[in-house]
Amino acid sequence: MQRKTDQTGPNSETAMGEAVRPAACEQACRFFLEEACVKKADMEKAGVTVKFTRNETVYSKGDEARYSYKVIEGAVRLSRIFADGRRQIVNFLLPDETFGIELSETYSSTAEAVGDVLALRCPRICISHMTVGDPDISQKRLSMFSKSLAAAEQHVAMLGHQSAKERVASFFLALEMQRPGDVEHTLDLPLSRQDIADYLGLTIETTCRALSELKRQHIIDAPSRRRIVIKDLRGLKAIAEGDA
Repeated sequence: MQRKTDQTGPNSETAMGEAVRPAACEQACRFFLEEACVKKADMEKAGVTVKFTRNETVYSKGDEARYSYKVIEGAVRLSRIFADGRRQIVNFLLPDETFGIELSETYSSTAEAVGDVLALRCPRICISHMTVGDPDISQKRLSMFSKSLAAAEQHVAMLGHQSAKERVASFFLALEMQRPGDVEHTLDLPLSRQDIADYLGLTIETTCRALSELKRQHIIDAPSRRRIVIKDLRGLKAIAEGDA
């Protein structure tokens, strides 16, 4: 499904279709701020947010990389489709995470909304202008690149060396590390079972068997299809690291 709505400010594009600095940038750039530093309502008033519905395409692989995005609410998946129709999810982004920051002129993967998504959108040319002569912004941009590279390296290592159960355990452990801590260790899954399988490079049947095995070992509980409760965090870490 292609993106239907675009809610940026009226000065966000020129007649030739080239991205330029939106008017909101004159107030202050929100793209490089921590989410807690600016209220969602303030970003919406500035007119620099975009909304996507479930399975809506943000951009497709090979499209001109004109914008970068920051998730405010919801989750976004990045994927590639092979010639035989198979899908590989290469990453997923949660609130306060960025995507679409490319080194090349085109997007390297397709970005889709998992559910309803609210995102901050920034023209690529705007980011380039801000990094010139601003060490703080340059450092934050480098940090975004480094985080994306680290996630890619971890994903490759997982696909190449871990068993199905280890991959599922690593996936849940990564989600646990990204959320605010509490004693309940409850994960609200942003992805469907098929999304998880495509991210882990497994069939959905193998993914479900691994989930069942973790439940049988009392490592996790699954009160619903979209919720996982980690019962034994130490045991989950051991399985993810191949020590179990």
